[in-house]
Amino acid sequence: MSKKPVLDNNLRNKITQLEYTGLAGKEKEIKEIYKETTGKEPPNFEIYSSKEMGIGENSGFDGAAVHFYDKKNHINEVYYIFRGTEPSKDFGDVVYDALGIGSGERNNQVQDAKVMYEEVEKKIKSSNSKIKRYGDGHSLGGHLIVTLGLITKNFVNIRGLNDAPVNVKQLQRLDRKFANYVEQQTGKRNGVSSKKLVVLANTYYKKQKATISHTWVKGEPMHAQSFPGSWYVGNKVTMLGDMDTEEMINIGEYPLKRLAKWNLFLKLDEVRYNSGVSNIIGGLSLANAHVDDSVLLNIPS
Repeated sequence: MSKKPVLDNNLRNKITQLEYTGLAGKEKEIKEIYKETTGKEPPNFEIYSSKEMGIGENSGFDGAAVHFYDKKNHINEVYYIFRGTEPSKDFGDVVYDALGIGSGERNNQVQDAKVMYEEVEKKIKSSNSKIKRYGDGHSLGGHLIVTLGLITKNFVNIRGLNDAPVNVKQLQRLDRKFANYVEQQTGKRNGVSSKKLVVLANTYYKKQKATISHTWVKGEPMHAQSFPGSWYVGNKVTMLGDMDTEEMINIGEYPLKRLAKWNLFLKLDEVRYNSGVSNIIGGLSLANAHVDDSVLLNIPS
Protein backbone atom coordinates (compact mmCIF):
# COMPACT_ATOMS: atom_id res chain seq x y z
CA MET A 1 0.00 0.00 0.00
CA SER A 2 1.41 3.38 -1.00
CA LYS A 3 2.24 5.86 1.73
CA LYS A 4 -0.02 8.91 2.06
CA PRO A 5 1.58 12.26 1.17
CA VAL A 6 2.58 14.61 3.98
CA LEU A 7 -0.01 17.20 2.88
CA ASP A 8 -3.59 16.25 2.05
CA ASN A 9 -5.78 18.46 -0.13
CA ASN A 10 -7.06 20.43 2.83
CA LEU A 11 -3.55 21.37 3.93
CA ARG A 12 -2.50 22.11 0.36
CA ASN A 13 -5.48 24.47 -0.04
CA LYS A 14 -4.52 26.41 3.08
CA ILE A 15 -0.86 26.73 2.10
CA THR A 16 -1.83 27.74 -1.45
CA GLN A 17 -3.96 30.51 0.01
CA LEU A 18 -1.12 31.55 2.32
CA GLU A 19 1.11 32.03 -0.74
CA TYR A 20 -0.91 35.14 -1.65
CA THR A 21 0.89 36.90 1.20
CA GLY A 22 4.16 35.13 0.38
CA LEU A 23 5.50 31.94 1.97
CA ALA A 24 8.96 33.31 2.71
CA GLY A 25 9.50 33.17 6.46
CA LYS A 26 6.16 31.47 7.11
CA GLU A 27 7.56 28.39 8.85
CA LYS A 28 5.61 29.18 12.02
CA GLU A 29 2.33 29.60 10.15
CA ILE A 30 2.77 26.33 8.24
CA LYS A 31 3.57 24.47 11.46
CA GLU A 32 0.42 25.89 13.08
CA ILE A 33 -1.74 24.98 10.07
CA TYR A 34 -0.33 21.44 10.05
CA LYS A 35 -0.81 20.93 13.80
CA GLU A 36 -4.35 22.38 13.78
CA THR A 37 -5.34 20.04 10.95
CA THR A 38 -3.58 16.82 11.94
CA GLY A 39 -2.94 17.19 15.66
CA LYS A 40 0.71 16.36 15.03
CA GLU A 41 3.97 18.18 14.50
CA PRO A 42 5.01 18.34 10.83
CA PRO A 43 8.15 16.62 9.52
CA ASN A 44 11.19 18.84 9.06
CA PHE A 45 10.74 21.19 6.12
CA GLU A 46 12.33 24.12 4.33
CA ILE A 47 10.67 26.89 2.33
CA TYR A 48 12.11 28.22 -0.92
CA SER A 49 10.61 31.48 -2.18
CA SER A 50 11.00 32.99 -5.66
CA LYS A 51 11.22 36.42 -4.02
CA GLU A 52 14.11 35.40 -1.75
CA MET A 53 15.80 33.74 -4.72
CA GLY A 54 15.52 36.94 -6.78
CA ILE A 55 13.37 35.26 -9.43
CA GLY A 56 10.37 36.93 -11.05
CA GLU A 57 11.24 40.56 -10.29
CA ASN A 58 10.74 41.61 -13.91
CA SER A 59 8.04 39.17 -15.03
CA GLY A 60 5.81 39.31 -11.94
CA PHE A 61 6.10 35.57 -11.29
CA ASP A 62 5.60 34.60 -7.65
CA GLY A 63 5.97 31.09 -6.32
CA ALA A 64 7.35 28.96 -3.53
CA ALA A 65 8.35 25.39 -2.78
CA VAL A 66 8.03 23.58 0.55
CA HIS A 67 10.38 20.59 0.93
CA PHE A 68 9.62 17.99 3.60
CA TYR A 69 12.51 15.67 4.35
CA ASP A 70 12.87 12.99 7.01
CA LYS A 71 15.38 10.26 6.16
CA LYS A 72 14.36 8.03 9.06
CA ASN A 73 10.67 7.97 8.05
CA HIS A 74 11.41 7.90 4.29
CA ILE A 75 9.83 11.30 3.64
CA ASN A 76 11.11 13.31 0.69
CA GLU A 77 8.36 15.45 -0.82
CA VAL A 78 8.39 18.91 -2.37
CA TYR A 79 5.28 21.01 -2.97
CA TYR A 80 5.51 23.73 -5.62
CA ILE A 81 2.90 26.46 -5.11
CA PHE A 82 2.35 29.31 -7.58
CA ARG A 83 0.34 32.47 -6.94
CA GLY A 84 -2.41 33.73 -9.22
CA THR A 85 -2.98 37.18 -10.72
CA GLU A 86 -2.31 40.07 -8.34
CA PRO A 87 -2.57 43.30 -10.38
CA SER A 88 -2.22 45.44 -7.26
CA LYS A 89 1.25 43.96 -6.71
CA ASP A 90 2.52 43.69 -10.26
CA PHE A 91 0.85 44.65 -13.53
CA GLY A 92 3.13 42.09 -15.21
CA ASP A 93 0.56 39.45 -14.23
CA VAL A 94 -2.13 41.09 -16.36
CA VAL A 95 0.27 41.51 -19.29
CA TYR A 96 1.24 37.84 -19.09
CA ASP A 97 -2.42 36.78 -18.85
CA ALA A 98 -3.08 38.47 -22.20
CA LEU A 99 0.18 37.80 -24.07
CA GLY A 100 1.20 34.49 -22.47
CA ILE A 101 -2.02 32.62 -21.76
CA GLY A 102 -4.21 34.44 -24.27
CA SER A 103 -2.02 34.61 -27.35
CA GLY A 104 0.91 32.36 -26.40
CA GLU A 105 3.43 34.99 -27.44
CA ARG A 106 5.09 35.66 -24.08
CA ASN A 107 6.99 33.10 -21.99
CA ASN A 108 8.62 35.15 -19.22
CA GLN A 109 6.56 33.98 -16.24
CA VAL A 110 6.65 30.29 -17.11
CA GLN A 111 10.36 30.59 -17.84
CA ASP A 112 10.88 32.09 -14.38
CA ALA A 113 8.80 29.24 -12.91
CA LYS A 114 11.19 26.82 -14.61
CA VAL A 115 14.26 28.69 -13.33
CA MET A 116 12.92 28.53 -9.78
CA TYR A 117 12.13 24.83 -10.16
CA GLU A 118 15.67 24.10 -11.38
CA GLU A 119 17.23 26.09 -8.51
CA VAL A 120 15.11 24.31 -5.90
CA GLU A 121 15.91 20.92 -7.43
CA LYS A 122 19.64 21.64 -7.12
CA LYS A 123 19.19 22.32 -3.41
CA ILE A 124 17.17 19.18 -2.64
CA LYS A 125 18.93 16.66 -4.91
CA SER A 126 21.50 15.89 -2.21
CA SER A 127 18.92 13.78 -0.39
CA ASN A 128 19.42 10.07 -1.06
CA SER A 129 15.80 8.95 -1.43
CA LYS A 130 13.39 9.40 -4.31
CA ILE A 131 11.70 12.79 -4.45
CA LYS A 132 7.94 13.08 -4.93
CA ARG A 133 6.81 16.36 -6.47
CA TYR A 134 3.38 17.95 -6.03
CA GLY A 135 2.05 21.15 -7.57
CA ASP A 136 -0.71 23.63 -6.78
CA GLY A 137 -1.68 26.85 -8.48
CA HIS A 138 -4.66 29.17 -8.47
CA SER A 139 -5.81 31.21 -11.51
CA LEU A 140 -2.62 32.27 -13.36
CA GLY A 141 -0.65 30.04 -10.97
CA GLY A 142 -2.65 27.03 -12.18
CA HIS A 143 -1.59 27.71 -15.76
CA LEU A 144 2.04 27.99 -14.64
CA ILE A 145 2.19 24.84 -12.50
CA VAL A 146 0.42 22.68 -15.10
CA THR A 147 2.68 23.98 -17.88
CA LEU A 148 5.75 23.33 -15.73
CA GLY A 149 4.52 19.82 -14.92
CA LEU A 150 4.10 19.01 -18.62
CA ILE A 151 7.59 20.28 -19.46
CA THR A 152 9.41 18.51 -16.60
CA LYS A 153 7.28 15.33 -16.71
CA ASN A 154 8.10 14.29 -13.15
CA PHE A 155 5.25 15.45 -10.87
CA VAL A 156 3.12 12.82 -9.17
CA ASN A 157 0.14 15.14 -8.66
CA ILE A 158 -0.83 18.64 -9.86
CA ARG A 159 -3.98 20.61 -9.04
CA GLY A 160 -5.25 23.69 -10.84
CA LEU A 161 -7.65 25.74 -8.70
CA ASN A 162 -9.96 27.93 -10.82
CA ASP A 163 -6.99 27.82 -13.14
CA ALA A 164 -6.26 29.42 -16.48
CA PRO A 165 -5.48 26.94 -19.29
CA VAL A 166 -2.22 25.91 -20.88
CA ASN A 167 -1.51 27.53 -24.25
CA VAL A 168 -0.40 24.81 -26.71
CA LYS A 169 1.43 27.25 -28.99
CA GLN A 170 3.48 28.42 -26.05
CA LEU A 171 4.01 24.82 -24.93
CA GLN A 172 5.33 23.88 -28.36
CA ARG A 173 8.02 26.54 -28.04
CA LEU A 174 8.92 25.67 -24.46
CA ASP A 175 9.04 21.87 -24.72
CA ARG A 176 11.56 20.89 -27.39
CA LYS A 177 10.61 17.20 -27.24
CA PHE A 178 6.96 18.05 -27.86
CA ALA A 179 7.99 20.32 -30.74
CA ASN A 180 9.96 17.45 -32.26
CA TYR A 181 6.94 15.16 -31.87
CA VAL A 182 4.73 17.71 -33.63
CA GLU A 183 7.21 17.91 -36.51
CA GLN A 184 7.37 14.11 -36.80
CA GLN A 185 3.59 13.84 -36.93
CA THR A 186 2.85 16.77 -39.25
CA GLY A 187 6.01 17.23 -41.29
CA LYS A 188 6.30 20.85 -40.19
CA ARG A 189 7.43 22.71 -37.10
CA ASN A 190 5.59 25.98 -37.68
CA GLY A 191 2.10 26.81 -38.87
CA VAL A 192 0.35 23.86 -37.19
CA SER A 193 -3.17 24.87 -36.15
CA SER A 194 -4.09 25.16 -32.47
CA LYS A 195 -6.76 22.53 -32.94
CA LYS A 196 -4.21 20.04 -34.32
CA LEU A 197 -1.71 20.90 -31.56
CA VAL A 198 -4.31 20.07 -28.90
CA VAL A 199 -4.98 16.69 -30.55
CA LEU A 200 -1.26 15.91 -30.64
CA ALA A 201 -0.73 17.15 -27.07
CA ASN A 202 -3.46 14.85 -25.77
CA THR A 203 -1.53 11.89 -27.17
CA TYR A 204 2.00 13.04 -26.34
CA TYR A 205 1.24 14.01 -22.73
CA LYS A 206 -0.97 11.02 -21.98
CA LYS A 207 1.05 9.99 -18.91
CA GLN A 208 1.20 13.52 -17.49
CA LYS A 209 -2.55 14.03 -18.01
CA ALA A 210 -3.29 11.34 -15.43
CA THR A 211 -1.54 13.38 -12.71
CA ILE A 212 -3.45 16.64 -13.33
CA SER A 213 -6.83 17.69 -11.98
CA HIS A 214 -8.84 20.92 -11.97
CA THR A 215 -11.17 22.35 -9.35
CA TRP A 216 -13.50 25.07 -10.60
CA VAL A 217 -16.25 27.17 -9.09
CA LYS A 218 -19.42 27.13 -11.19
CA GLY A 219 -19.84 30.39 -13.04
CA GLU A 220 -16.24 31.62 -12.79
CA PRO A 221 -15.22 33.15 -16.13
CA MET A 222 -11.89 31.59 -17.07
CA HIS A 223 -12.75 27.91 -17.55
CA ALA A 224 -15.69 28.77 -19.83
CA GLN A 225 -13.37 30.18 -22.49
CA SER A 226 -12.00 28.39 -25.54
CA PHE A 227 -9.74 30.99 -27.12
CA PRO A 228 -7.25 29.79 -29.78
CA GLY A 229 -4.51 27.65 -28.22
CA SER A 230 -6.23 27.05 -24.88
CA TRP A 231 -6.01 23.52 -23.47
CA TYR A 232 -7.23 22.23 -20.12
CA VAL A 233 -5.09 19.15 -19.76
CA GLY A 234 -6.18 16.41 -17.39
CA ASN A 235 -9.01 13.96 -17.05
CA LYS A 236 -10.60 15.07 -13.77
CA VAL A 237 -12.62 18.21 -13.03
CA THR A 238 -14.33 18.91 -9.69
CA MET A 239 -17.02 21.60 -9.88
CA LEU A 240 -17.89 23.51 -6.71
CA GLY A 241 -20.44 26.13 -5.74
CA ASP A 242 -24.08 26.51 -6.77
CA MET A 243 -24.69 24.14 -9.68
CA ASP A 244 -27.61 26.33 -10.81
CA THR A 245 -25.24 29.22 -11.52
CA GLU A 246 -25.10 30.00 -15.24
CA GLU A 247 -21.76 29.60 -16.94
CA MET A 248 -19.93 32.65 -18.23
CA ILE A 249 -20.39 33.27 -21.97
CA ASN A 250 -17.52 31.93 -24.08
CA ILE A 251 -16.01 35.08 -25.56
CA GLY A 252 -13.13 33.02 -26.94
CA GLU A 253 -15.28 31.67 -29.77
CA TYR A 254 -16.50 33.94 -32.57
CA PRO A 255 -20.33 33.95 -32.35
CA LEU A 256 -20.80 33.43 -36.11
CA LYS A 257 -18.01 30.88 -36.52
CA ARG A 258 -20.03 28.41 -38.61
CA LEU A 259 -21.28 31.05 -41.02
CA ALA A 260 -17.78 32.53 -41.34
CA LYS A 261 -16.66 29.40 -43.20
CA TRP A 262 -18.76 30.45 -46.19
CA ASN A 263 -18.73 34.24 -45.97
CA LEU A 264 -15.55 36.25 -46.68
CA PHE A 265 -16.78 39.34 -44.82
CA LEU A 266 -17.55 37.29 -41.71
CA LYS A 267 -14.22 35.47 -42.03
CA LEU A 268 -12.37 38.79 -41.90
CA ASP A 269 -14.53 39.84 -38.98
CA GLU A 270 -13.63 36.59 -37.19
CA VAL A 271 -9.91 37.36 -37.61
CA ARG A 272 -10.42 40.80 -36.08
CA TYR A 273 -12.46 39.28 -33.26
CA ASN A 274 -9.82 36.66 -32.42
CA SER A 275 -7.04 39.26 -32.44
CA GLY A 276 -8.80 41.11 -29.66
CA VAL A 277 -9.58 38.09 -27.49
CA SER A 278 -6.13 37.86 -25.92
CA ASN A 279 -6.47 41.42 -24.63
CA ILE A 280 -9.66 40.46 -22.82
CA ILE A 281 -8.04 37.53 -21.03
CA GLY A 282 -6.24 39.95 -18.72
CA GLY A 283 -9.59 41.36 -17.66
CA LEU A 284 -11.07 37.91 -17.14
CA SER A 285 -8.15 36.96 -14.96
CA LEU A 286 -8.98 39.84 -12.62
CA ALA A 287 -12.51 38.54 -12.17
CA ASN A 288 -11.07 35.08 -11.64
CA ALA A 289 -8.26 36.23 -9.36
CA HIS A 290 -9.77 35.25 -6.03
CA VAL A 291 -11.91 32.39 -4.80
CA ASP A 292 -14.09 32.84 -1.71
CA ASP A 293 -12.31 31.38 1.33
CA SER A 294 -15.19 29.07 2.18
CA VAL A 295 -14.98 27.48 -1.26
CA LEU A 296 -11.20 27.27 -1.65
CA LEU A 297 -10.67 25.84 1.81
CA ASN A 298 -13.27 23.12 1.38
CA ILE A 299 -12.17 21.47 -1.83
CA PRO A 300 -12.89 17.75 -1.33
CA SER A 301 -9.98 15.54 -0.40
